[in-house]
Amino acid sequence: MTVTSYFALRAVTSYNFIKKSLLSLFYIKQLLMRVLRFFVYVTFWIGCHLSAQEVQLQAPALAGKEAKLYYFSGAKVDSLHSAVDASGKAAFTILAKDYRGMAALVVPGAGGVELVVAEPSVTVECISNQLNTEMATFPDSTENSFLKHIFTNQSRYMQQQAWLQAGNGLFDAGSPVLLAIQPELEKVETSMQALDKEIAASKLYAARYFRVSDYLNRLFAAEQRSDKAALASLRREMEEELDIVALYTSGQLWNAVVNLYLSLFNRAGNDDKQQQYASSVLTTLQRLPAPCYEAFLAGCITETERFGWREAQDSILSGIFARHPGFSSSITGLQRSIGAYLVKEGKSMPPVLGLEATGGDYNKMLLVFYDSDCNVCVNEMYRLIALYPVLHDGGVRVVSISADTDSKRYEAYSRKLPWKDKLCDFEGFSGDNFANYNVIGTPCFVLLERDNQLSGMFYSVAELEEKIRGKN
Repeated sequence: MTVTSYFALRAVTSYNFIKKSLLSLFYIKQLLMRVLRFFVYVTFWIGCHLSAQEVQLQAPALAGKEAKLYYFSGAKVDSLHSAVDASGKAAFTILAKDYRGMAALVVPGAGGVELVVAEPSVTVECISNQLNTEMATFPDSTENSFLKHIFTNQSRYMQQQAWLQAGNGLFDAGSPVLLAIQPELEKVETSMQALDKEIAASKLYAARYFRVSDYLNRLFAAEQRSDKAALASLRREMEEELDIVALYTSGQLWNAVVNLYLSLFNRAGNDDKQQQYASSVLTTLQRLPAPCYEAFLAGCITETERFGWREAQDSILSGIFARHPGFSSSITGLQRSIGAYLVKEGKSMPPVLGLEATGGDYNKMLLVFYDSDCNVCVNEMYRLIALYPVLHDGGVRVVSISADTDSKRYEAYSRKLPWKDKLCDFEGFSGDNFANYNVIGTPCFVLLERDNQLSGMFYSVAELEEKIRGKN
């Protein structure tokens, strides 16, 4: 073999070796990618299931029925549905990450039961055809066992205390019966103090729930008595200590606390009670995390509307915008109140969602809120179309925002409109732009300056035309 042949053979051999090596590396890489994808999938699957809470119902006597699970976030109630199978089992998965709070399990026609959902899995067992507190058990649930322990013992101690205290008024001093009552009363009070310490030391949600319910009881008692001294104490507790995170997922306690807190100011406050309430709300908000912040603010604003406390509402919203310019809310009711406040105060209005930014030559923008299924709207829109050349020549950018929920109806009507900017999210009056601008009826015409300052709000084209021609 010549030297040339030798090196040529070595070159071919080396090439084949390298080729095989590269192919091997390619297959190894592919295999590793598959393994990696598998582990990513498994990690994701495990993570999703670890962050979810499972609630299982085992009730053979309720087979074939429908079961519903309700869980809470502030005033919002979410629900899950499941059929009870032939063996009496139903299962629910709360996907809200790390949910720790109360839930209500209801079987229509057979009752329901409240429970704590703060463990990876909770099982509710019931051997009766009626689901209630007496018939339901929660095996292996530390949270629900502790909650039952708290309320059962507290109820027993309070009954014992009431009976023994009543006995003090039935017998004369020195009576042997009274002498026997006093040690028993002391024993009950010692037991109550021990229970209080046990609750205070516990980190379980059940203990936190009980402490919030205790605050509600004291709030109710103070409100009934119009107790000024209690107002000061309860206000300090609200602003500094109350576990509003636990209250947020407590269910019925949320609305009760928010309602009674304002009611207490109303009944026991001084002449400046609206300002005092607003100040307390703003102070409390400073320590709240999201989403409790938004939910608590929405609840307090709702109560100011219920009580007609416009001064308090304006003070709260003024404080919010001083801290957070441009604040907006995902809660429709709160956003409507914000919109009304901005209109009244002549503040800069929220941006129009879905509208393309443009540097076009215009000095005002007209937002036209309408519903193509509304006869009044259609008539006003004809008048607006006739006025459009005047608006266009006057540098007014027209943006129509439809409350339509049917896409075909919207498309058919919007084609008749001569301007370029036409929006519809098919959410009706619940849409974001309707909420942001507090529009609860159509037609509605909102005229904005170039910097989004409110120039005017009108409900007919005649009013709008008077404004436009008057300015021109």
